[in-house]
Amino acid sequence: MKVYFLSGICVNCKMFDKIILPDGYDKEYIEWLDPQDESIEEYAHRMAAAIATDEPFIMVGYSMGGFIMQEINRFLKPEKNILISSAKLKDEIPLLFRFASKTHLNKHIVKFLGNNVEKFARLLASLMFSMTPDEISLLVSFTSKNYLQWAVYQVTEWKPKAECHNLYHIHGTKDRIFPFRRIKNAFVVEGGDHIMIYRKPEEVSRIITQVLLL
Repeated sequence: MKVYFLSGICVNCKMFDKIILPDGYDKEYIEWLDPQDESIEEYAHRMAAAIATDEPFIMVGYSMGGFIMQEINRFLKPEKNILISSAKLKDEIPLLFRFASKTHLNKHIVKFLGNNVEKFARLLASLMFSMTPDEISLLVSFTSKNYLQWAVYQVTEWKPKAECHNLYHIHGTKDRIFPFRRIKNAFVVEGGDHIMIYRKPEEVSRIITQVLLL
């Protein structure tokens, strides 16, 4: 069975290279598309075009990719959904995101950057995701102004619209983007930070395998 992976804001799917799936499951990566003048719902439909819907499939959504995964579930029905380092309930949305939305900061932040958009993306990865320079060089590749302006707005505006069925949440206790204290009903990775899927692949792989074999 194919397992489709969606990554986080600015981050490519090399984030998942260290994840090992059990026999009988194949990894398929869905990389970010260049956004058009569209809603996150419309964007999710374009992302879903990469999914072979003539056979059963599973989805894994990491961080913002988890938001897209939940949007795709509004019109497709994966066998299972695995949410990693993300949010599934309104109360799990970070206060920082709510502040950016309420103050409309999310509409303007990228506009102020001028030609420094790529530097902003790398600074975001360094400060918020605690990525090392080597990790940034390998993983952070979606840094166009068009992409960032759309993604920053969408990630801070998104709210869960309906319960996502067959959802399994994996979350780290040291996540600084989606604080663990706000997370409900998740498989816990002790000491896992926001990029634990890359830094603790053995433990995350073990939980994913547990979910797949349920």
